[in-house]
Amino acid sequence: MPPLPPLEKNLQAWITALVSIFIIVDPLGNVPLFLALTIDYPRTKIRSTIKRAVLVATGVLVIFCLAGEVILKFFGIRVPTFRVAGGIILFLIALRMIQALPLLTRSSPQETDQAGREREDVAIVPLAVPILAGPGAITTVMVLSGQESKFLVIVSILVVMVLTYIILARATWVARALGATGMGLFTRIMGLILAVIAVEFIATGLGELYPGWTSP
Repeated sequence: MPPLPPLEKNLQAWITALVSIFIIVDPLGNVPLFLALTIDYPRTKIRSTIKRAVLVATGVLVIFCLAGEVILKFFGIRVPTFRVAGGIILFLIALRMIQALPLLTRSSPQETDQAGREREDVAIVPLAVPILAGPGAITTVMVLSGQESKFLVIVSILVVMVLTYIILARATWVARALGATGMGLFTRIMGLILAVIAVEFIATGLGELYPGWTSP
């Protein structure tokens, strides 16, 4: 197969980054938890909570996108090694999504319960971190920034966070429209796509670590 032209290659890279980040942030899957955390909030408080959470999550992901290589170098970790490890983590997350199991990269029950008692902190913890910008999202961003243009990754983060704001702002409508069955089906489909992307991450990392392993 001939190599893709630069424009098509960049478009393909951007779509991969966008889909990967959207799936792992999973704004649709987080709708029930968001509704539970803000159940007695007035409409104005809900809007301000969403805005703060999205801004903080965006900042966290952009920082890790820009500083990911520096962090890896500080700990003496090679990018291909991190890519393989990140791919394995994402694949395990994808399996849990396909099986409709709770994701381990989200907030723990203790964090959610504490946030429920300390209402003023819901926007930052657990909504922004670790629900929207959790270990899975941070890993995805760092892996992508090591193999794609950081500009494309940051644009993807911004687009996903705009979509996240819209979805959470319409959370009640989304939950009613999709229902439990619809949201479960959507999660499984997204998990399958994420599994494919994770395998690509692993294959790319192994190809860089062992250049001869893909040779015929």
